[in-house]
Amino acid sequence: MKKIIDTLYRFTHVLELIMGLFVLAAILMEGIAVIQEFGIFWTGRMEHGAFMEFLELVLNLVVGVEFLKMLLRPSTDTILEVLMFVIARHMVVKTTTSFEDLLSVLSVAVLLLIRKYAGGPLFAAKKDKDPVREEKSE
Repeated sequence: MKKIIDTLYRFTHVLELIMGLFVLAAILMEGIAVIQEFGIFWTGRMEHGAFMEFLELVLNLVVGVEFLKMLLRPSTDTILEVLMFVIARHMVVKTTTSFEDLLSVLSVAVLLLIRKYAGGPLFAAKKDKDPVREEKSE
């Protein structure tokens, strides 16, 4: 039974890597779109909202990069970074009410408290039982 569980775990690790490759491909395509969008932004930079449209595209790319980091190396820090960028993107790009801004600021404060007091790796307990990591360390 342990051998079956280890095999399934390895399989899920491979699936995570495949999904990471798809996310990387999407990030690269989005990066090309950012370059093209910069040209559009530059020519129409005086139009109302042009910068916000460009900023939304860039922040989407940043969230994608952070998500890929989280997918490949899950830890407390990478998860909190993704959440902070998502909150920052929401605050900067979307038109929000004062109450939504307050909730966003409180959310960032809670995330910073979690980061301060969570300290160690989020998945430290599983690290010892990870057959993929054990195989690499041997």
